[in-house]
Formats: sequence, C-alpha cells, structure tokens
Amino acid sequence: MGERKIFVSILKFIMFMFWLIFQFIAIALIYNIFNIFFIYYFVFFEIVSAISVIHLNYKDKNTSYKISWIALILLIPIVGVIIYILSRVGIKRNFNKINKIELGEKIFPEENQSMLSLLKKENKTRYNETRLIKNISGYGTYFNTKIIYFSSGESMYKKFLEELKKADKFIFLEYFIISKGNMWDEIFEILKDKACSGVEVRILVDYIGSLFVLPKDFEKSLRENNIKFKIFNPIKILLNVMLNYRDHRKMTIIDGKVAFTGGMNIGDEYINSYRKYGYWKDMGICLKGDAVYSFTSMFLRMWQSITKKKEAFKKYQFKTRFEKYTGVVVPYNSSPEEHDDIAENVYLSIINSAKNYIYITTPYLIIGYEMVLALSLAAQRGVDVRIITPFIPDKKAVQVLTRSHYDKLLDSGVKIYEYTPGFIHGKIFISDGECAVVGTINMDYRSLYLHFECAAYMYDVPIIDDIYNDFVNTMSVCRKIEKEAWEKRCFLKKILESILRMFAPLA
Repeated sequence: MGERKIFVSILKFIMFMFWLIFQFIAIALIYNIFNIFFIYYFVFFEIVSAISVIHLNYKDKNTSYKISWIALILLIPIVGVIIYILSRVGIKRNFNKINKIELGEKIFPEENQSMLSLLKKENKTRYNETRLIKNISGYGTYFNTKIIYFSSGESMYKKFLEELKKADKFIFLEYFIISKGNMWDEIFEILKDKACSGVEVRILVDYIGSLFVLPKDFEKSLRENNIKFKIFNPIKILLNVMLNYRDHRKMTIIDGKVAFTGGMNIGDEYINSYRKYGYWKDMGICLKGDAVYSFTSMFLRMWQSITKKKEAFKKYQFKTRFEKYTGVVVPYNSSPEEHDDIAENVYLSIINSAKNYIYITTPYLIIGYEMVLALSLAAQRGVDVRIITPFIPDKKAVQVLTRSHYDKLLDSGVKIYEYTPGFIHGKIFISDGECAVVGTINMDYRSLYLHFECAAYMYDVPIIDDIYNDFVNTMSVCRKIEKEAWEKRCFLKKILESILRMFAPLA
C-alpha cells in the first residue's frame, strides 16, 4: 500500500508539472511567435472564457461548483478553459453511452399502489420522499423486503461469505475497489467453485479505483475460471477527460434474492485484517426480498452500457413473499447525468423534513452552500444535528477540507464528532427514528455530482433501531469538536482551509 501511495503521489506531481509547463510554454509561444497577434489571442480567449462561464452558469446548479470553475478559468485562462471544455465533452460522451441504449422492455415492476396509498395517509413526508426518488431515478418502492444492518466490515463480511456459498443461479459483483489480499482470495475461491458448478458469475470494477491494487493476472484468472469481467471507464489516452466520472458503487447480488451494499469494497482494510488508519469502521446492509431486483437492474444496466448488448432483465428477477409487513425500502442509484441530482436531493429532503434529530456519518464532509445551509437551518430550528467524521484520515488534504466546514456548522449549533479509533468509512443518514439511508454516497462533491453511486432509502424498517444504537455507541468513542476551542486553531490553518475550499469541488 505504501508503494501505491508513493506512486500515486508521483503521478499526481508529474501531471501537475505537465500542466504548469504547458501553461508557460503556451504563453511563451504566443508572446514570442505570435506577438503581432497578441491582441487577437487575448480577445479570443476572453470570449471563450466568457462563453465557458455563461455555459457553466446556465448548466450547473451548485453554487460552489460554479465558483471553483470560474476561479480556475480566471486564474489560468488557457488551461482552465481547455479543461472545462474537455470535461463537458467527456461527460456528454460518457452518459450518452449509457442513456442511448434502448432497453426495449419495461424493466421496472409496477409499484404496489394500495400500499403507497396507505403510506401517503400515514406519513405524507416519507411518501413524498419515495416519489422524489421514483421521479428522478426511476426506481420504485417495495414493501416486501427484509434488511440486516451491519455495524462493521467484519460482521458484514461473515454474512457475505455465507450467502455467496448458497448461490445456485448467479452472482453479480460491482465494486470501486477490488484489492489483492486475504479477502479477495477467500471470495475468489468461492467464485471459482460456483462458476465451475454452472453459476453465472460477473464482476464489474472501476478502472481508477482498482488501477494499482488488482491481484496479479486478475483478468486472466477470471477468464480461466469462466467468470465474466468488465472494467468501467478505462483510460484510453494519457489524460482521459472522463477521469472524474467513476463507478463508486459497491454491490453484490446473489440469485436475485439477496443484495449487499454499503461502504465496504473488497480489500483487507475494510475487514481490519490490515490496519493502516487505525480501526476501519464501515457499515452496510443485506437485503432479502423484492427490492433486490432494483440492485440487479442497476448492475445489468451498467453492464449493458459497457457491452452494448441487450440484457434479459426479467430472467434475473425473483419474487419473495413475507407474511408480515417489513417496512418501506427504495433502492436507488445516482449518476453525474445533467438532471440527476438524486444523491444530494434525498439527503437535503431528509435534513429539511427532520423534526427531532438527524444523525450522519461520513468519511468526507466537503459540501457546498446548499448543504451547509440546510444543516445550519435544521440546527437553528431546534433539530439535533450530529455528524461523525474520521479523526485519522486516509488523505490529509481531504481532512483539511472536511474541517474547513466546521466553523459555519458549529456556529449554527451542529454538533460534530471525530471518530478517534481510526477511520470511519460508513455513509449513514438516520432521522427521527423513522427513516434512514445506507449506501455508497459520501458527503462530498464527487459522490454527489461526479460518481455513479447507489443506496437504499428505508422507512419504518426494524433496523432503524440498530442504526440509531450503532451511531450512539460510535459517538461514545469520538471526540466532540468544541466551538470555542476550534476557533483558537492556528491562523495559517484557517488560511489554508479557505484556499483549499475554493477549489474543493474540483478535487
């Protein structure tokens, strides 16, 4: 892991130096070779910069995101404009590849309208949140799904292995990171046996997330064992403009009857057999029942977008019947698509509708004006708002950015805690003992705007108490950030935080 970190740091430094040198060379060439036409050059780039800013102001809704791009364009007009233009071209190409695929059939089942009517009468706020998800993402509401909550990667992994061994039809795995180590070795042994016995096994992994950590001869080993494998968004040129848009989802679907999701990737640190940042606390859920199909369809749609071959969605749909009411479950995915704001909007809706409390765990707290305002207003109207972030970071610069948001939140009465045993990686929202969200969506710009993510919105499910108790227990090993003490930190740190926060949306 140390070698990987050094390599990544060197790579980042080389890329930075490349763009810096390019900027100086471009300016020098323009000044020396085209000195006569300097005024035309100046006017041209001023016009292009102005058009870029107008386009940015028209297209992007997030205020902080706009400010960061505008600052970049103004500071380095040549490179800033080029990066912005290429990023927009890349995003269009990336999403059109997914969205232009004709599904050719109705892949989503009809929702239970009678149960939705009951939900609407019982709790209009939560009903409205299910409609928000449905109208933006297309994924519907289920009333026939049981859920298990895991407060650690180790407990989730134990159940994960048990369910893998039961598979007799298919296993789909989609992860941001698959890393060499004991965890992958154990999983791979099961997958090999299952594939050998006729179980269909597919693996989808993000290129950047797993670039330096995949097991040796990974693709070859999978192919030799009849396991299908695809890479999401591989780099095809030296500086791929779609580098930002990653598949950050973590999910496993087994036989269409069981699904796992949460913060846990496949790597030894997630189950604490390897400790680099103290104790790694991750959280996740296991779903059993009809809602699993939403995760199945998420996986198949992403796979289909890569292969461009139509999938038989109904082939992988299985129904389960539970005798008793199990609560409301709405799995959903988010994407960087222009009109897909579901990741942020669900969080904002829960914050804005909270009456008593809203408890949050997130590894990164790099949020824009809209989210800061929502959290601040909730605290100011008397809602108990508490956020847990890591004390030991996985990235020092990211922790500086996270802490740069403490001031305004503390001023509004938001309570902030840092997890002292190590790094907390779970992404949890829970409010008023009624609803919760567990998934892969961090409270940062990448998760909210640039990545493909997945999560499950839950209302009136039994595990709400488990999530609440886990939060309270976790809080007991955290240090509370006191407003008075925090304001006394070094002045230079405050300056650094301000500078980094300006470009946080582009990080």
